[in-house]
Amino acid sequence: MTNTSTRSTNTEFCNRCEEAADLLANGWPGRAVVQQLSRRYQVSPQAARAYVREGRILLIQSVGLDNRAAMFAQVFAGLQMDRIEAREQGNSSAAVGASKAMANMLKQLADLDPMRDFENAFMHAAAPTLNNNRGTMPRVSINTYREDLEIPEEFVKLWEAERDADVKEEPPF
Repeated sequence: MTNTSTRSTNTEFCNRCEEAADLLANGWPGRAVVQQLSRRYQVSPQAARAYVREGRILLIQSVGLDNRAAMFAQVFAGLQMDRIEAREQGNSSAAVGASKAMANMLKQLADLDPMRDFENAFMHAAAPTLNNNRGTMPRVSINTYREDLEIPEEFVKLWEAERDADVKEEPPF
């Protein structure tokens, strides 16, 4: 029986979230981590799920960008296993919960994108040189429209050579 009469202190909550992050990092499925923490600390499954939620956030923050994709795949596979086991046991609520967690994981794919990190770093580095609608208008004009309209000589020579060759194709039949 779980003890629901007292709440954990902030320090206890943080320690339990870190433990959940450690278990997730070791490849434990989320459902198993919830059961383990629920038994160990005699808390409700809802409280243990809160530890796991925060543990996932800690895990993402602590893992470098290079390892995030592997961790993502591992957690996603764990959620798939949870969903399959829940379906086999006839627990539709757990299956739906695992499906929702998988959808949330897919929403977090943008965090794994290294290009986004590059763009953020670039914008941060370029911010001092950007105008950002402040100050004066730039005095240098770049007019490439005329250059874009001009046809390069190489293309003109190719077209003239094709026109001069005037090779007629025979019908295939």
